[in-house]
Amino acid sequence: MKNPRRMDRRAGSFKINIASGLWCDFATGEGGRDFISLGAYLFSLSQKQAACNLADMIGVDAYE
Repeated sequence: MKNPRRMDRRAGSFKINIASGLWCDFATGEGGRDFISLGAYLFSLSQKQAACNLADMIGVDAYE
């Protein structure tokens, strides 16, 4: 997969494990351990805002 946040020339440098949420951009060294950190990275959000957005998407009440 190519990294959607940068001009990635080569597929495979950005990987996401959909079972665990673990993700990494091997070209830049950026990565995370869950879907909240992935959402925060992809959409330039704080971890808190990404968590609230994810909770909203799946219909869970998130307390701020």
